[in-house]
Amino acid sequence: MSPALSYSYSRPGAAILSRGLALLVPLLLGVYWFIYQADTDLAIRFLRPAILFAALLAALVWTRPALTHAELTLGRILAAMCVVLLVPSLAATSPSRALADWLKMAFLCVIALLICRALRDQGTARAFGRGLIVASILGVILIVYFYITLVGLTLPTYQSARILKATALLHANLPLNAAAFSCVYAYVCGMCLLPPRRALWWLGVLVFTVSTVLTGSRAPVAILLASALALGLANGLVSRHFPTQFFTWLAIFSLVAALIIATQVVTFAQMSKATEGRWDLWSVAWQKFTERPLFGYGFDSWRDDLVSRLPGEYRLTSYDAINLAGGYHSEYLTLLAEQGLVGLFPVIALFVFLLHSSWRLAFERTATWRNGQWALFGCIFLLLRAGVEAPGLFGYGQEPADYLAFIFLAIVVSRFSAEEDFWKWAQSQQQKYSDVPDRWVGRIGRGRRYAVGPVA
Repeated sequence: MSPALSYSYSRPGAAILSRGLALLVPLLLGVYWFIYQADTDLAIRFLRPAILFAALLAALVWTRPALTHAELTLGRILAAMCVVLLVPSLAATSPSRALADWLKMAFLCVIALLICRALRDQGTARAFGRGLIVASILGVILIVYFYITLVGLTLPTYQSARILKATALLHANLPLNAAAFSCVYAYVCGMCLLPPRRALWWLGVLVFTVSTVLTGSRAPVAILLASALALGLANGLVSRHFPTQFFTWLAIFSLVAALIIATQVVTFAQMSKATEGRWDLWSVAWQKFTERPLFGYGFDSWRDDLVSRLPGEYRLTSYDAINLAGGYHSEYLTLLAEQGLVGLFPVIALFVFLLHSSWRLAFERTATWRNGQWALFGCIFLLLRAGVEAPGLFGYGQEPADYLAFIFLAIVVSRFSAEEDFWKWAQSQQQKYSDVPDRWVGRIGRGRRYAVGPVA
């Protein structure tokens, strides 16, 4: 348990309760897709109250510690986002539907704040990380089970995976891409909280392999490779070696130039094929944004006319359009089409806050955490996926992908809270042991080495 928070438990049972609830929340996400393919309505109705109750109960254990600067900052950003997004919801073409979706998003914000507070305790954070790893393993089991059941014991190919994707949705009621992302992102979130172990790394290879090879979509592979490349470029930018920085900037300029050239020479049909039909959906979202640029059409308004607005008869895009969690297949374009410019800025502010916080965790030295690279990778992965899929930080607030995105936000912010708690405790120990000068690293409490003073 974090020394700075040891006073918050008046009874040993409270610590057990906190860690038990920390295991429960990820396990609820892990079993969601098992319930979903059996009864969709039951899964959706069960997940939100169950997670909200568990998070609220865990937060009740943490009533005594004062709010940290990180928690207050996150609270202000989420509150501002909810307040501002209320305006486009009231101006939507269907205010009742928009307000219902706005309420779902508000619940996710509350859950993030509650979980963030509980994760300040080191024991609770580790239990939560283990639960996320178990949830990821459950996802792997589910995907492999459906592959063997529907395809058989044959080596996967792109064609067989495409058949599996369609069959899993039509006959087993399982959106394979969404289940695969939940599996991958639960693993990434878990690795943010657990010390790196060889077994966990091998598990990650299995998770990423199963979730990409067996999903029948090229997007997961592309996002994974792009995220790894972006993480490498980020590390190159902060490198102190001039050759590394030089080649990093050269690679960035080359990528930007290639992207600009591609937009000039690639045709609409080629982009549609390359993006598996998403380009068509994105064009509709942009068209609707230009029609109502200020307030947009409101949450979930893509259901009204997406199919009728599609540029041509494309089987794939029509299939995507009627998918429960499909929509425009881009959080950013969904934001423009549904919330307009009014809703754009507070949501982008949340994205920027998450990226800035993850960057700090990756490249600033801290006394309480060493998993910053996982935090930055998870942030990049989430933001890149937001360009090609809807569920996430600005999704529909009803499936594991949305919950995991806000859980990741809570994990990132909780690391700053844990660091602040540690320095408060260290300063109290410095006052207790008055012979300990500033910036001296010595053995203070429990035989562990702690740096006394602010981190450079």
